[in-house]
Amino acid sequence: MKRVALAILVSAAGNALAFRESLQGSSLFWLWILLPSLLLSAVALHRFWESGTLVDRFTPRWGDLSIGALSAAALLLASFVARGALTPSGTERQAWLYRVYLQLGDPETLQHSVLLTAALLLAAALEELVWRGLVLDLLSERFGSRRGWILSALCYSLSLAPTLFALRDPVAGLNPLLMIAALGCGIVWSFMAARFGRLSPAIFSHMAFTYFSAVQFRWPGM
Repeated sequence: MKRVALAILVSAAGNALAFRESLQGSSLFWLWILLPSLLLSAVALHRFWESGTLVDRFTPRWGDLSIGALSAAALLLASFVARGALTPSGTERQAWLYRVYLQLGDPETLQHSVLLTAALLLAAALEELVWRGLVLDLLSERFGSRRGWILSALCYSLSLAPTLFALRDPVAGLNPLLMIAALGCGIVWSFMAARFGRLSPAIFSHMAFTYFSAVQFRWPGM
């Protein structure tokens, strides 16, 4: 459980640094997002290597891309429904969504920058290694597979707790959007990893969901 606690604390520290208002839309934002995942991914890869499961975890199989695409599409639809419920247009809570997108930066810049797009996709892939690879394995060994994938999603959400404060709005208050998104998506991706026994479907899904959420399917006017 020490490595699970380490993953939560290191990721939370990275998120606290990345989501500072001073880093809105900057390259340093993406650097602080990537660094914790890079460090923790090294731990995950070492564990896969020691257990002899490295190749099995990452070798794509027929249908993985389709599964990833379909699950990403379903999550994008669910996120639009959730946005409408959590941040209704014209209410104070809509400021939560504005603050998330201010942090991500101009979608045109993201879309036309090879480096920023690569950073976004790499961050999504590395998070799968950490949360649906390392953390899911450790929790499943301790609590069983049925509880493991739920607990891994909760840990993933908990690692984003600093964004409650970093993205808060003076009027709307603490911002729970990223924690809620991480919990919902984390449950789906953890279930996929536990069900298929490999990370490729969840990695494809996470990359597609993150890219289209950040660049293509923003809330109108954002």
